[in-house]
Amino acid sequence: MGNERIMVVEDESIVAMGIKYKLEDLGYIVVGIVATGEAAVETALKTKPDLILMDIVLKGDMDGIEAAQKIHQQQDTPIIYLTAYSDDEVLERARITEPYGYILKPFKKSEVNANIQMAIYKHGCDKKKSEIIKKRVLADFYDFILTAMPTSSTGTDIEMRELLLKVFAERLDEDLYPRFVEELSPEDIETNDQLFADYIEWLSDIFKDFGIKTIVHHKGNRSYIEFLNCPWHEDALKKPIFCLNCQAMMNRSYKWTGLSGGMERRSTIVDGSPSCRFQFKHLE
Repeated sequence: MGNERIMVVEDESIVAMGIKYKLEDLGYIVVGIVATGEAAVETALKTKPDLILMDIVLKGDMDGIEAAQKIHQQQDTPIIYLTAYSDDEVLERARITEPYGYILKPFKKSEVNANIQMAIYKHGCDKKKSEIIKKRVLADFYDFILTAMPTSSTGTDIEMRELLLKVFAERLDEDLYPRFVEELSPEDIETNDQLFADYIEWLSDIFKDFGIKTIVHHKGNRSYIEFLNCPWHEDALKKPIFCLNCQAMMNRSYKWTGLSGGMERRSTIVDGSPSCRFQFKHLE
């Protein structure tokens, strides 16, 4: 234990102070105690704690799960949920945010300590793995951009965009399609609905390998995959061309399924939206 900085989100003041005393007795530094989801987001971004203990049920318009999602959109901070509730719906919503622990109240000091230490260790391992992947992808992507960019600057932005999407698609056919066939085995899937569901799950796993947290929504014959964070946010701000890579990956891989319909980008983090959102329209 190395004096890790912990932020506590708890709307019951007596409980919050009890947690604070337990943490300080264990040698942790409490950098903030807040009672609402809105304050949790603001304080987390300001103090950048090593870990957050987040109560799920909070007073106000934003609960702990929504606060965790908003924090993860802007920074990578491990979160452990504290709650007195254990129903399936709450657990499912919490699971989507990929917490590093889930502690039911009331809890012992030793239980909190064990969860914090495991979460910080696992987060450190995940971060090292993510950095290795990010560096490898960035190096490969920069090399690809240099070779893919046309030598002439003539033509409109739309023409340039379409050209690069085409080049990206050709490379994906070579690099990613074999993995698609091996892991998804589309020829063995009997129905279009099952193929589409398996494809979306496969796609989410692909982006998870890049350190991207995703949520999938379904509405009628439309499905949405939402990126809650962007590992290449700073690079994409400087070179928006980075965003074309994700778009090309989804466009091309959807065509591999042989399903009718298509995919379109609805929003991006780089443009100031809270998430990158892509819509799939699946037609029978």
